[in-house]
Amino acid sequence: MTWFNTNAAHNLINVLILLLTGLVGFDWTLFGIDAALAVKITGVLTLLKILMNVVRDGVAGLVRRQPAVEGN
Repeated sequence: MTWFNTNAAHNLINVLILLLTGLVGFDWTLFGIDAALAVKITGVLTLLKILMNVVRDGVAGLVRRQPAVEGN
């Protein structure tokens, strides 16, 4: 799967975070997820994104200026 890279993983995690936190009016208790669990899951997903960045770019990469996105 050459299309699945760290960018794709970040985008997937962003969608999961949006689903958990963005749909505020949705009743997640139907699926066994209460508000506290949704916050915990979101925190873990966010931490995962940060760790992916550290592994990929190093700690200095978290504050380094990012290059411009190249068009195809």
